[in-house]
Amino acid sequence: MVDRAPDLLSSIPPEQDLRLNDLQATLKDRGLTMLDHVEWLNSTHSTNDVIKQLDKNCALMLSNQQTAGRGQSGRTWYSPEGNLYLSLLWTLQQPLSGRLALEVALSLVNMPLLSHYPQLKVKWPNDLYFNHAKWGGILIEPLSDNRVVIGVGLNLNAMPDMVENQLATDLNSITGKSINILELATQTTVALIDACHIFDQSSLNLAQRFAQSDALFEQAVTVSNPAQPTIDGIAMGIQADGALVLNTETGQKIIYSGQVRPRL
Repeated sequence: MVDRAPDLLSSIPPEQDLRLNDLQATLKDRGLTMLDHVEWLNSTHSTNDVIKQLDKNCALMLSNQQTAGRGQSGRTWYSPEGNLYLSLLWTLQQPLSGRLALEVALSLVNMPLLSHYPQLKVKWPNDLYFNHAKWGGILIEPLSDNRVVIGVGLNLNAMPDMVENQLATDLNSITGKSINILELATQTTVALIDACHIFDQSSLNLAQRFAQSDALFEQAVTVSNPAQPTIDGIAMGIQADGALVLNTETGQKIIYSGQVRPRL
């Protein structure tokens, strides 16, 4: 029996997805025995919020639909049925920093299912892009200095052309084939755990590795942050610590947080 906060109980249906047993068996076959709990729901309001309630060291939560999915800065994440919504509860060996979102993004675009598509890119700090259209996003929420929830939403099926005023696309359209969601869920889980291990090893050569998948390099962008004035500049990659390097009319600026939009 899993204890959850009372206000979450009404949003969690008793029915599990029929693929849950297959996922658990596949993860075990691939050596991922460190997960204390794996759950695949038919619907919930937010996998990140539900997994936070688990009294576990390492856990995995999936849902076929989210009724109140969230993206960066509290924005709504459009979460219809047919896509992948997944959250991993994990304890890092190093204190959390902005490097983790980048390691997660790089691991995702290099999954075996997607590694043959070099057009799949990362838009700093946590969006997944293809030809200026978004197909996935990452939401990392700290629970302590090193305990973290990593939420991932991947568009698998046909999406509206625009979502939240951004161009949107999906993996089935990009790859030209119907991707098996069970295999995608498995590879995504492996990618997230691998990213955590690379982060704990100090993200060696992060700037160089990120350059190969940088969706914004040498592009004109606008950086917005509620705490600071809007900044226009040219994106010039990242530092070793994951911060964005921006060339502006008044000199080079180092950006550690904010929403970045290409000025197309």
